Amino acid sequence: MNCYKCFVYTCFLLLACFARGTASEAAKYDGPMMEGTKLEIIRSDDGVVTSRMLADRLLQYENGDKVYPAGIYVEFYDTDKRCISATLTASKVYYYAERDIYELKGDVEIKSHEGQKQLNTEELYWNVGDEELYTDKFVRIETEEELLMGQGLSARQDLSQYSVSAPQGFVHVESMEHLSKE
Repeated sequence: MNCYKCFVYTCFLLLACFARGTASEAAKYDGPMMEGTKLEIIRSDDGVVTSRMLADRLLQYENGDKVYPAGIYVEFYDTDKRCISATLTASKVYYYAERDIYELKGDVEIKSHEGQKQLNTEELYWNVGDEELYTDKFVRIETEEELLMGQGLSARQDLSQYSVSAPQGFVHVESMEHLSKE
């Protein structure tokens, strides 16, 4: 009987040590909890589609944060006309769940279909709830009639309104075309 108790006690100790080891290993893991490929994410407000996001790869973490290492493509929809009002592309994207904000990096481009505006920058933040964009980095905005460059930007996500914090250059396109003909 004494050997039996020793055997059970030894098994119990081994089981406890094994369980403790795996728990500490799990606590140390800080990588993604979920991975997805070839994603299409639709956002809507009261059943009306407001945006459509396409991504080749997604890594989602336990706290809800996400990384899109291969970038994203987003279509913003005009809820009245139900057509695409603007598109957005970026090379790499981070989503911060607690603040509901996307950090867009590398070759960020937004094209507004109404008014034919195009924004280019290397870093941009997108506040989804407020439908606003902002950055303190260099920006380039081109319309049919002008080219505006500067440092820092605050804008609506469809570029219907925007302001450049520190404009560094402004060119009226019509005047440039006139100069090139002479």
